[in-house]
Amino acid sequence: MTKKSIMPVLSLAFTIMAVVLSFMFSSCEQDGYTSNIESEKMFSIQYGNFEDETKLYSVRNGSDFSSGIYMSDGLFYISDSNAKKIMLFSSYGDLLAVYFNPETNPVPSFIQFSEIQETTDGTPSKKATQRATSFPFQKPEKIVVDKRKYLYVSDYVPEERYETSADGKQLLRQIVLRFSNDGTFIDYIGQQGSGGMPFPYIEHLYTTASNELVVICADVDGMTAFWYTADGFLLYKIPVDSRSLPVPESLSSQEIISSLTGIVPDENEHKLYLLIDYSKMEYDESSKVQFGISYVQSMLFSLNVTTGTYENPQVIPYYEQTISNDLSRQVYPVPYEFLGTTESGWFFFVVAGIDGNSLLMVNPDGQRVITRRLAMDVAEIDYYALSLSEEGIISALFTEEKEASVTWWRTDQIVNSFNSGK
Repeated sequence: MTKKSIMPVLSLAFTIMAVVLSFMFSSCEQDGYTSNIESEKMFSIQYGNFEDETKLYSVRNGSDFSSGIYMSDGLFYISDSNAKKIMLFSSYGDLLAVYFNPETNPVPSFIQFSEIQETTDGTPSKKATQRATSFPFQKPEKIVVDKRKYLYVSDYVPEERYETSADGKQLLRQIVLRFSNDGTFIDYIGQQGSGGMPFPYIEHLYTTASNELVVICADVDGMTAFWYTADGFLLYKIPVDSRSLPVPESLSSQEIISSLTGIVPDENEHKLYLLIDYSKMEYDESSKVQFGISYVQSMLFSLNVTTGTYENPQVIPYYEQTISNDLSRQVYPVPYEFLGTTESGWFFFVVAGIDGNSLLMVNPDGQRVITRRLAMDVAEIDYYALSLSEEGIISALFTEEKEASVTWWRTDQIVNSFNSGK
């Protein structure tokens, strides 16, 4: 892709295509009962201050922090906002690299051995394979890695650099830091691109198959997606106003409340996928007094960001939460959360339950729906973060009483079996 300057801002006020106004519910093929996908624990991370340890234990003290995990080619990137660092581990738990704030972390122990490049037999030493990058992180949170192994990290600017939006409604205080594949700091991305003004709160970071960065931000009117070239130039700014979301024709005659719950970019095309939940007002039949709101359904809309038009809406099934006691058994519909999409086009959704996360996988045309349960011991977990790789592997960072751990579920094997027709 050739380098471009900032392109015109797109608005979701563009005319919604007729397909949305007259859509038909797509048929879904259920693959049967819901079974567990067993987890595989990859390695543990001890609590502490050393370069291969984490300070995520402070979640038990009620501290305000956020941690991220991202897996690419079997390598695990983990952010620790408490320690103000990012760690890179192999699948065996070996620390390969650390990006650290020297004000809150000791100098990594392996740095003193950096002059030792070879062992006596001429092979690289373990110490020589590790690297460290010093950087004044404020509060690193969301992380993602592109195909070049460039690392993107959401962080906060110092308080004196906070800004407010033109309308005065939003505090702008986050940026995206960019590091090359050898750990060298390149620049930071703001709203206008490299060196731009800070973002409102960053919900998610994504990269595409073309190494383009997509930043999803929450704002007072809904969400905004910022889409950048591989060189960091702004391609699109796509505001999604919660007050003007598309409503299916089948629901247009009712008093409907629309809620935008997630935005994820396509891996291969300039498209955004919007997950919208619809609820309706409930009224007492005799008094006509409103007494509540009930969930109706969820829809996944595809937005072509080059034309500003919606395409191919799909109905996303809900999860049935069963509540039982000695006298009754009730089933409640619960909407899924949007986890992400794979390079092959499958959509992943999750919903948390008392005995683990329920997973929903939907193929691109909506004709195949797979439900599974991600096995996990919820009672032992204080905090967790999930991540979906481009291949379709779900990874998790867990914090428990004595240590943190990294786990994955090979959900890619399920998707691949259906893609191959087995």
